[in-house]
Amino acid sequence: MRADSCTLINNYYTKIDRTKIYMDYANKCVKIIDFNNISVQNLKRIIRFSSKQHLSKIICNCDIESSEIFIHAGFDLEGKINGYFRGKDALCMSYFISSDRKACKDFSKKELIVKQCLDVRDTFIYSGNKFTYSIRNAVESDIKEMIALFSTVFTTYPSPVYDEEYLKQTMEGEILYKVAVYNKKIIGVVSANMDKENLNAEITDCATYSCYRCKGVLANSIYSLELDLKNMGFITLYSLSRAMNPSINIVLSKHNYEFTGRLINNCNICSTFEDMNIWVKNINNTLYHRFK
Repeated sequence: MRADSCTLINNYYTKIDRTKIYMDYANKCVKIIDFNNISVQNLKRIIRFSSKQHLSKIICNCDIESSEIFIHAGFDLEGKINGYFRGKDALCMSYFISSDRKACKDFSKKELIVKQCLDVRDTFIYSGNKFTYSIRNAVESDIKEMIALFSTVFTTYPSPVYDEEYLKQTMEGEILYKVAVYNKKIIGVVSANMDKENLNAEITDCATYSCYRCKGVLANSIYSLELDLKNMGFITLYSLSRAMNPSINIVLSKHNYEFTGRLINNCNICSTFEDMNIWVKNINNTLYHRFK
């Protein structure tokens, strides 16, 4: 077992045998990064190590061929991301060290939200801005305003979006940030965390000031992201969306994302663990250009 010098805040990468993992203390979670040549014995070592670190969930997006090994080690299948590996599907495998972490609350309410979302699937039509805001790529000079917005919307968040250095570093190529601007003020942010090796991107960091919601800010920002990512050659987009928040789930469904599962107690948002709905879209040949 050895540790790499990749610490960000309190989180860091390390290796158990030859398997690279990410220690995510903010979310009390371990993410298995490299599942090549994984074995049940290796997974059991990761479980023991994670337990000693007082972490309560282990996750991995693995290919279908490796999934049986995870199941034999006690992992549960929570969802699927179609086309995650350059068009090849990924299965979302999770191991719950704590029984409390495995308990899903308000299941019927979350299922009702999904049903409502599916009723409006693939109905987004780009109609321009309802008032005079613009959408553009974020630049370094936007960071302080972005942090102010994130701090207003989220009391806690799974990634360090309140940290100037983190935003600066990720803005240089790993994450594509879009900002909506009205009267020279940033009123909304959305981002795409880009996996350039596997040609997938996670739509995340969705935040809009409350007084500017219901004006198409998020929907149009996601549309702008999709256009850029398609032009960059990405195949799959996905989003992990708060299961009890109807608005973001509805927006994704309107954009023709497919609901493919739910990650239980997956992220620490606003000081509590929340279930995250998985929404997936293939943009290789299906991104539409529809205008009023």
